[in-house]
Amino acid sequence: MLQSPESSSRGLRYEGGSHSEEGALPNIDFAGILAAVRRQVWPVLIGACIGIGLGLVYYVSKTPVYYGSTQLLLDSKSKLNEDAAITALSELGLDAGAVDSQVEVLKSINVALSVINKIGIDRILDDDQVQSPVAAAITWLKNAARSIKEFILPRRQLTPQELADARRDDALLYLSNNLSIKRIARTYILDVGFFSTQAAKSADIANAFAQAYLDDQFGANFDATRRATDWLEPRIQELRKKAVATDLATQKFKGDKGLIATAGGSLVNEQQLAEINTQLVLARSDVVRADAKYGRIQSIISSGQMDAAVSEAIDNPIIVELRNKATAASKTEAELAAKLGPTHYQVLRLRSDIAEYRRLIFSELQRIAESYKSERDIALARQHALEEQLTSQVSLTNLSNQDSVALRELERESDSYKNLYQTMLQRYQESLQKQSFPVSEARVISPAMVPPLASSPKLSLAVVMGAVLGLIGGAAYGGWRELRDLGFRSSSQIRDLLRLDCIGVVPKVSAQQLSLVPSVPGGPGLVAGSQMMRYATNHILSPFAETLRSAKVAVDFALGDRQGKVIAFASVLPTEGKSTISKNFASMLAHQGARTVLIDADLRHRGLSGDIAPEAQKGLYHVLAEGASVASVLLEEAETGLRIIPAGSDVPNAHTSTLLSSAAMDNLLADLRSKVDYIILDLPPLGPVVDVRASSKYFDGFLFVVEWGATSRDLVVDAFEANPQVYEKCIGVILNKVDTLRLHFYTSKVPQDGLHKKYAAYYG
Repeated sequence: MLQSPESSSRGLRYEGGSHSEEGALPNIDFAGILAAVRRQVWPVLIGACIGIGLGLVYYVSKTPVYYGSTQLLLDSKSKLNEDAAITALSELGLDAGAVDSQVEVLKSINVALSVINKIGIDRILDDDQVQSPVAAAITWLKNAARSIKEFILPRRQLTPQELADARRDDALLYLSNNLSIKRIARTYILDVGFFSTQAAKSADIANAFAQAYLDDQFGANFDATRRATDWLEPRIQELRKKAVATDLATQKFKGDKGLIATAGGSLVNEQQLAEINTQLVLARSDVVRADAKYGRIQSIISSGQMDAAVSEAIDNPIIVELRNKATAASKTEAELAAKLGPTHYQVLRLRSDIAEYRRLIFSELQRIAESYKSERDIALARQHALEEQLTSQVSLTNLSNQDSVALRELERESDSYKNLYQTMLQRYQESLQKQSFPVSEARVISPAMVPPLASSPKLSLAVVMGAVLGLIGGAAYGGWRELRDLGFRSSSQIRDLLRLDCIGVVPKVSAQQLSLVPSVPGGPGLVAGSQMMRYATNHILSPFAETLRSAKVAVDFALGDRQGKVIAFASVLPTEGKSTISKNFASMLAHQGARTVLIDADLRHRGLSGDIAPEAQKGLYHVLAEGASVASVLLEEAETGLRIIPAGSDVPNAHTSTLLSSAAMDNLLADLRSKVDYIILDLPPLGPVVDVRASSKYFDGFLFVVEWGATSRDLVVDAFEANPQVYEKCIGVILNKVDTLRLHFYTSKVPQDGLHKKYAAYYG
């Protein structure tokens, strides 16, 4: 069943082509996008060709411009002598501010004036000899306009100085407009270039800018050094006086206070105090060592350990000899005691000798102990003497502390002025040396050479840019065409938007195709008419006729075995081919043997009658309005047997809708139903008149004709919504005047629309 407009609010409107749930992502019709690209490929290609042509025109008409460039290295390493740490950090960070500052120096007026002096203002401002015809014509027009303006409004005569200033300003403007300075990557290298229509001139001016910059750096360093020298000289004289005055004040204070300094710079009493303190430490150490030696030897004597040793006993020859003798006697005593017995007189004599040796050893040790005691007493006495001297010297030092504080303050002040004076004097000498030999921190690493080729215009760039701009323009035009393409282009649009079947497409027939078929007499009261009105019967195997056969099948399916089927052909606008389709459809039915009547019901325009029966005086109007018989107005086509009721002549334009909806119209159709198989009516368009709406109740079905790509989709929808009774009875839609060569560009969803080339074998 077809969906009627009453079943839903504006039910014909097509919302997006797919029915997705609310909140779902919209479906992207990639096939439709690709089809749109295919449709607009020719505008895009034509736009690209136009762009390429314009690029070539630009290349030919543009005056060649040459670019000469030189490269400058900004040597920042010379600053290492001033502050190595800061310079190292700045080099790591590649100080962009310093480089940008040098770029602005290169663009300064001072450098430009120096270039003017080197090159010459006449050469800078001379007219370029190489000009394209277009540029020469533009220059001529500018000069002519300037001459006319000066003739009408004469300028004030300028003085020679004003003329010179004006020429200088023109040269400065010319240099500024054509100068190019670029930093190469993140380096300290600057590319200094100049654009000119003369190759040698571009290289000369680029080199002149580099040399002018170097000269400016020399001059700047010299001026800075000279100013620094002038500033340092009075400061040095002042610091010299200050240093001498503070040194004299220090020496006078030392003499007044008796503060005698040593060679090391310290005071005498401070040095003496340090020496006494050092000697006291050594004396105390000697006391401790002597006391330890004395205590050790006393413990040996008191314990009676003859074998115990001290350093003096080991080195003493007497003690060593006595020990040896005691040892030998002890050994002999042991051997004799073992042989002769412990009471033998020799054993007893040896024992007596050993005891004597022992007494003599300890007697010698006692003498050594006395010497140790004497050393201890001497060291202790020296310690007490040094302590008394230290106490006396400390008291003297405490008395001179205040004088020492004042002396140190004077010495610090004197040292400060001395250091400042030495620093300033050193920088003054350096400034004098720099002034006599100024050094620039930049150098030319690549001088400008005469460029062999022009930098602009470039043929490849002009062609590529023209092609790109042409493609963009063509794409924009193609997009505008897509937006302006509001008509029906495919059967899928009819099904999706109107919810109706697309019966078929009728190809657009060219005049050459029509001229191939000879004219055939129409019959009594009829003329041959245009070949288009008989195209289906003259080309039985054509796609045109095949679409009409599809329409017959659709009518038979929709209306069944109903006797006398009343089929009305309608359209929204005039000139959509409704009359042509209805005439060919009726002729085809009659040619197939069906009893068919064709009625021209367009009483206002009479397009069908004017083509096939222009001489007919009576017709449908006279039957409905005057009661004329059908037989008196009926005409018959000789070739097919189609009977035709023309509209009639002298039909007033007013109240045609009343006639078509009258009882007479109902009686006429009822009478014809019993006599024929098909009644075909060619109705007026829906848009301008209401005749179709008024008479639709008498018709069994409608076949709606839409011109391919011409009739707005919204207009067709509005017409159906305004005429729901027509929509309910609409059997299908026929797309007329279709360009089958371009149809496949609009078939993104239903490929059958684009298969006419493959179907060609079935058409003759």
